[in-house]
Amino acid sequence: MIMAIEKYIGFMSRGGRGPGGDELRRKAKERLLSSGCTFHMKRKYDGRQELRYMAPHGASYISLIVACKKYQQFGSAGRPPRPRPKSRNRSGKAAAASPAKSSGKKRSRAAVNGGRKEADAGSDEECSTAAGPPCAPRTKKRRRVSALYAGDALKKSAAAKKKKASASASPAASRVLLPRPKDGDKTQVAAAALVPSSCQPSRARTILAVLVEKNIVRPTAKLSYRRTTRGPAVKQGTVTGDGYIRCLCGCGGGAFTVAEFAAHAGGKATERASAHLFVGDRRSLSQCLVQLMRADVRKNRGSPTPSPGARVKRKCTAEQEDGDGVCSVCADGGEMLLCDCCPSVFHHGCVGLDATPQGEWFCPPCRCAICDSGEFEPAPDEFTDKTVICCDQCEREYHVNCIRSRGDQLECCPQGPWLCSQKCSNIFQRLQGLVGRSIPTSVDGLSFTLFRSSKLPEEEAMAAEEHGKLRMAFDVLHECFVTLIEPQTQSDLSHDIVFNRESWLRRLNFRGFYVVGIEKDGELITVGTLRVYGDKVAELPLVGTRFAHRRQGMCHLLTNNLEKLLGELGVERLVLPAVPELLQTWTESFGFQVMSQSDKLEIAEHTILCFQGTTMCHKFINKAAAPQ
Repeated sequence: MIMAIEKYIGFMSRGGRGPGGDELRRKAKERLLSSGCTFHMKRKYDGRQELRYMAPHGASYISLIVACKKYQQFGSAGRPPRPRPKSRNRSGKAAAASPAKSSGKKRSRAAVNGGRKEADAGSDEECSTAAGPPCAPRTKKRRRVSALYAGDALKKSAAAKKKKASASASPAASRVLLPRPKDGDKTQVAAAALVPSSCQPSRARTILAVLVEKNIVRPTAKLSYRRTTRGPAVKQGTVTGDGYIRCLCGCGGGAFTVAEFAAHAGGKATERASAHLFVGDRRSLSQCLVQLMRADVRKNRGSPTPSPGARVKRKCTAEQEDGDGVCSVCADGGEMLLCDCCPSVFHHGCVGLDATPQGEWFCPPCRCAICDSGEFEPAPDEFTDKTVICCDQCEREYHVNCIRSRGDQLECCPQGPWLCSQKCSNIFQRLQGLVGRSIPTSVDGLSFTLFRSSKLPEEEAMAAEEHGKLRMAFDVLHECFVTLIEPQTQSDLSHDIVFNRESWLRRLNFRGFYVVGIEKDGELITVGTLRVYGDKVAELPLVGTRFAHRRQGMCHLLTNNLEKLLGELGVERLVLPAVPELLQTWTESFGFQVMSQSDKLEIAEHTILCFQGTTMCHKFINKAAAPQ
């Protein structure tokens, strides 16, 4: 039976994947039980249950592999042999070069052994010979950890305590989405003082307003429209504090946006207005936007950003193996099930389970869309049959061997985006073609726009133009919603969504989001965040209209144009999380329906963004896909 322990350790050293794994685990557990070990469930601080392995002498181990290694190292006792008493000189002191150093070793070993008092002779004398007064007996309980992994466990415990403390200290530690009141109430006076000026309803949502707020263009600065860099000024104006241009030609036209001022000066509708507007130091607005983009890139240099290449699944790091703290479906805590392939956790009911399954369990997003298996080879430098690659549109995962078995030629990892089917390819190309374009709506002067943060090689001025629009959209969302800080990353969730922040945690990976909006002469009025999971489902987690334009049908205009676009793409349904204050509006005025549990399980393979306290609603775009 001792061979069972050695075989299991060897199996885990080779990655722990392959046939016969369950049988090796069973035999290793039987051997531990026969040696006097016991198994029990440990409730963690967040309510989750974890299986622990208790050795006969009382030491607790966090996993089967650690318990087996301890058994192999120290025998059936499961603990290191007790050291012999040190030789003592005539004075009764330990024969160590430094009494203080000897006492320090004693404390560190006591910490590893869980604070258990040693019974060897002379321990009290060793404690009292250190410099300073004699130590008082320790009464504080310490967590028992394996001697083999004591250092890693203590570091991990300290990091978890620090993370928990920072999350609890945050004013938005909960994941509750709250609409921002227009005037605020007495309970939000202190919070309003912390809101940036860009979130105030009185500010315009224009390119100039963003540049003024970032101190790149100062208020009252002079602007001139020129057809060429060195050409004469056709029209001149000054920048107002709220992000408009006041013309100085005496026309009495009032305040203009950038696009309106360019048209007023005789500019063509097809040209980029920011390239022809110059401030007093001869910088064009296009150059100012490049300056803004570079400053934001430097500020967020440590944040993961979208990479242009195809995504290949990697193995979880030691930090990620602890798992998430909330369910990836409903964003609530409680007793949850941890996926054996990724750090995501789920309530049993959220994934259609009545009890914890035996053996390995893979969450729906981790399963191959063809063979429904979650096993893969996390070889970073190899491209094998068990390598898992992700579609850049529907975000489903596929084994390379399963892709090849259906006739697709996939010899190496693609350098650019990889799309699993012709449907996903058509949707991806159509959305990319619409980025940056303005589509006229049924209302004169209003256009439907779609844009996205891009890291692909392109002209810097064009990328800066899109970055400026994303900043405008971010300001609109800040005006509509109370800032929500994600406790896991300690970052603004709206900012992460708008700028496509990536994460090793699937529920916080916002790589596939677009921003849609209703625009009027360069000013954003209504903004929404959109992610399209192939032809099955699209989600709209955040949508808001500026206070000055509410009750004018702007949100209806946005959703109508969005539904028209999704219908052309062949998407079946649109889902969104409705806050309690607006649930009746979404269901009665916009035609959405509250999702049942069976409706949620139909799209369980996709990670839909949800917030605490919201109700998931859906609306079928393709009427043929709706249940009869």
